[in-house]
Amino acid sequence: MKVIELALNAGRKRQSEVTGFVHLCYENPESRDTIPVYENLCFALALLRSRTADHVLEARALLEKLLAFEVGGQFPVYLHEFPNIRFTRSYPVISYILRDFQAVLGENLRQRLQPFIQPLPEMNPPQTPTEWGRFLVQAQLQGVDMTPAQKSWDNQHLAFIGPQQQERGEPAVTLYDLFMGQWGGRFSARALLDHPVHLQASLIFPAPQVTSSSPVQSLTQRYWGDGHPTHSLMFHTQGTYVEEEKSLRVTLPEQAVEEEIEISFFCNLHLDHQFFVNGRKATTFQLGDTVSLTSKNQQIDFVFRLESGEGKFWGHLFRGNRPGQLCCRGVDRHEAYDQIIGLRSVKRSPACCIIIDVVTRQI
Repeated sequence: MKVIELALNAGRKRQSEVTGFVHLCYENPESRDTIPVYENLCFALALLRSRTADHVLEARALLEKLLAFEVGGQFPVYLHEFPNIRFTRSYPVISYILRDFQAVLGENLRQRLQPFIQPLPEMNPPQTPTEWGRFLVQAQLQGVDMTPAQKSWDNQHLAFIGPQQQERGEPAVTLYDLFMGQWGGRFSARALLDHPVHLQASLIFPAPQVTSSSPVQSLTQRYWGDGHPTHSLMFHTQGTYVEEEKSLRVTLPEQAVEEEIEISFFCNLHLDHQFFVNGRKATTFQLGDTVSLTSKNQQIDFVFRLESGEGKFWGHLFRGNRPGQLCCRGVDRHEAYDQIIGLRSVKRSPACCIIIDVVTRQI
């Protein structure tokens, strides 16, 4: 299976020749090297699922070393925290190991792993890709219907449908992306690039094929492309908004924030994208101007207008990063991955309503 290959490659790349453990520091590039229990258990599962004799022996040795840090049937999140224990997600991984590989573990190792099998906690309805990934891991164990996860997947653009974190120029890769890629038989290009989340791919088992889902697009969040890459546009404001058929009605905060960008659209930087103001290249715009984004065979036009209140506003086209951008894994914190269409409030009254007309057409 492709996912087992991804998990093994990710583990080998991060495995220390000195300790034999998988080391990670992706949560914070400035943090010290860490040895996470969960990812090491996932790597052990990947070794077992490869079903080669050498890998099985290596997996058993890795499990023995991890069990040296067990306290009362639980693990620390990172080995350097031992003997302090925090909640970990080790139970599903060990459940899979005991379910499928009891015969090769040996009686002693099997008995030492058994106390980790506990009732799985109730899960709230998943909202984010990360939550959907955890739901699917647990659903496989419990035999729960997993088809609801398909409704949140855009099989055309190979992306989660809805707000999510961004990693550089594309949606961040999660276990959910790998689940849907394996089940649908199509991975996005970003999902196949080396990533620490690949270690968790050992938790993915065969399932029915993913049915095609129609893109659920909105004026505040939309995706396009075929996953090579996946393009996205995200709306952000400090006020409140109502989405109408072809416009957004934004009510700015009562307390005016002068000289601040209060309304923004973020589009991932890519050579496919060009931006124009009234048909010409520009870096600023005013109310009533048409700001256009062209991307291959489509054009999205934005027109900002003041419906109520008074004020002076100035629009800017500039580079930056959207909320939810992950600055990690060696990425320069000062590097920009989005083109921003931003409306700045120079001076305004406390009560202002901005209408943004958004029209998409094929070109």
